[in-house]
Amino acid sequence: WVEDKKGGDFVVLWRFEMSNYIAFCKKGDYHYREISTRDGVHRDLRGVKDMLLKGYDLYVFATRDFIRRLDLSRRHDGFIDVSEKHTFPMWEPPLSRDETERINKYKIISSNQSIAVVTSSGQVLLVYTYLLTSKDRVFHLYKRDPKHLYATTYDTMLVEVHSLGDEALFLDFGITVPADHTLGIEPNSIYFTRDDRIRHRRTSSLDICVFSLTTKTVKRYPCLDASNIKDAQWFLPS
Repeated sequence: WVEDKKGGDFVVLWRFEMSNYIAFCKKGDYHYREISTRDGVHRDLRGVKDMLLKGYDLYVFATRDFIRRLDLSRRHDGFIDVSEKHTFPMWEPPLSRDETERINKYKIISSNQSIAVVTSSGQVLLVYTYLLTSKDRVFHLYKRDPKHLYATTYDTMLVEVHSLGDEALFLDFGITVPADHTLGIEPNSIYFTRDDRIRHRRTSSLDICVFSLTTKTVKRYPCLDASNIKDAQWFLPS
């Protein structure tokens, strides 16, 4: 992450597969710092399924489906854990009959869970991605039921988010941005190149597309598909 102004701050973050630590450094650091994902961490917050960086906020989707949130803005101490003890349960609401029939028509090649943050509200979303045959993809977005946002609540159902309104989700970054027709950013859409930020030793299927949550259709770019690109990532002009 780089601050959007000349001479601004930056944060660099990385993790090696199967490592128990996340490493990061910030502007002015002379060495990198480590964040444990296991030792000294509450059992519900251990491990890494997915993670994303938004400014100085690091969100980690733990293996027990809790969201761990770390504030990296502290200059001397490195970071502080500001996680809320709310789980994201695995049982999402049932799909509609039409959606179930659509998925069952194809063979599911792979599925993935990732997290995203709605920039305007700071709300964390759980993103389910299904890769079907012929590179057809299905996306479902979920959030915690607002009725159950209490510290003492453990088991809750997720509710599906059917629309992002006038925002678009860039899945590569895990954040939403306002739609901008001058830049070609379409509202209520998901921009993606694959369905994972952390490979976890899996073969990733590159697919440079835009998924419309309104029409449930995928828009591809044939000129990019034909260029034999090995890897890619969406980015935003600054």
